[in-house]
Amino acid sequence: MSQAIEDTLKALTEFEAQLDSAKAEASEAKRRMLMKASDWAASAKSAALQEAQRQATEAVAAARSEAEAEAESIRKQGRASLRKFEDSLSKRKSLAAELVMKSLLGEPL
Repeated sequence: MSQAIEDTLKALTEFEAQLDSAKAEASEAKRRMLMKASDWAASAKSAALQEAQRQATEAVAAARSEAEAEAESIRKQGRASLRKFEDSLSKRKSLAAELVMKSLLGEPL
């Protein structure tokens, strides 16, 4: 019977060693998994930031293009308004000069 107890203790010791080894392997696998997950998260974050920057760059470019088109339209309207004003001014210039002369000479307007 003593041999049976020794065999049982030996089997239990081997089982405990295998259990410790399995725990160590599980712990190492968990560590590797966490490292891979961390690397994946960093990679995903970097990719997301690059995509966000690309989209922002496109949005800024589109807004700039739209603003430049609007500015050109405003410039054209301003030039047209200035030309109309200058034409109106030049048409009334002689009339204004005549009215000033009459006023200076005391003639009725």
